[in-house]
Parts: sequence; structure tokens; C-alpha cells
Amino acid sequence: MTLSRDGARPPHRVDDLSAARWVEEGVGGFDSGVHALLPAGFEAYVRLLHPSEPEDGRFERWAEVAQRSGRRLHPLARFAEVAGPGDEPPWQGSLPDHLLAALCTVLATETGTPQQCLFGLWEGWGWLRDEGPMVRLSGRAYALYEGPIDAAAALGDRSAGVFFPQAPNLWWPRDRSWCVATDVDLDSTYIGGSARLAERLAGEPPFEVFPVALHDRLG
Repeated sequence: MTLSRDGARPPHRVDDLSAARWVEEGVGGFDSGVHALLPAGFEAYVRLLHPSEPEDGRFERWAEVAQRSGRRLHPLARFAEVAGPGDEPPWQGSLPDHLLAALCTVLATETGTPQQCLFGLWEGWGWLRDEGPMVRLSGRAYALYEGPIDAAAALGDRSAGVFFPQAPNLWWPRDRSWCVATDVDLDSTYIGGSARLAERLAGEPPFEVFPVALHDRLG
């Protein structure tokens, strides 16, 4: 079995989609904002901003970009609203490696089943050749995988013999204590979970997060 760069083993494909039924039934319609990505019922929801990456390869927080441009950063802001001329846009559809690893570390302590997590990958990735059953919600379809939480870092493109990581587009633990969504068209990741999880993410230096409501529009 191929390993990712950090040694994590890829999760295995799941054909029984019953573990995803609660997500399919819990999300809202296509135009329902955050609810289109995450199911209702969590105590708190947060928006995790993907950092900007200038040409020098150094990641920048949106707050830094806004300070430089003199524009206001707020919980529902889009990057174009805070960026100045020449500011590089954040990654869409995937968390950078360092943020994904840090997120896994926090999430692992906020579930009783860190060794049993479900991961959804969007069917449209060109390297994902998968004709199995798909999880379907809000106009998206996802191939479903299962493995320990650190397997989130082992998903990606190996088609050319080189590993290009891809953060899960949808993932949660078996005990459903949280759920994470990184839509392919968005430069933010949305997380539903406990109030304690939301507070922890807001207090951890790698993350730039804002609290959001289920009905809020997507950034």
C-alpha cells in the first residue's frame, strides 16, 4: 500500500453508504448557505479561512491582507472584498498541508472514534477514477472512504507516480461529534461541532476562524 509523504496510509473505499445517510438527510438545499455543506444539529459552526499564498510561498492570513489593503475583514467576507492589487487568492477546494495536519490534531481529541473516520472526495477530480456508489448532497457527489483520522493527509493524486495531496471535501468520525466540509469552489472550510471545539479552533495560532450560523451565506 502506498504511503503519503507523512507516512499515513490511505483510507479504504466504502461501498456501504449507510454511514453517510445522516449527512445526506441533514443538509439543506443548494442555496441554503452553510447548511448546504453541513448537517443541522451541531452546537456551533465555524468558518476556517484558507490562507493566501504570495509568490514567495509564505502563507498569509486574511487579517494580514486586510490590514495591508485597509479593508474590513468580517465573518462573511469574501477574499476579493479584503484583498488589494496583487494579492494572491487562497487555495480553493483543499486545505494546505500544514493546516490539515493541525486540524487533524485538534479534531482527534474531540471525538471518541478517531480511528474510525469517513472521508468524502468530490467525484469531479480528474484523477479520481471511481465508479462505485456515491454520497449525494446539494448538487455534489462524493466517493466515500474510511480510515483513521490521519488518513485525511493520505488522500490525493498518485496517477503520475508522484503524490499530490487533496484534503477531504467532506469528513466526520463514526460518533458524529463533528463534520468538516471543504467545497471545491470555496476558499474556506466549514466545521460543525461542539462549542468547545469552536473555542479551541479560535484559540489555536495556525487557524483563522470566524463563528457562523447555519443559514449564513457561504464566503
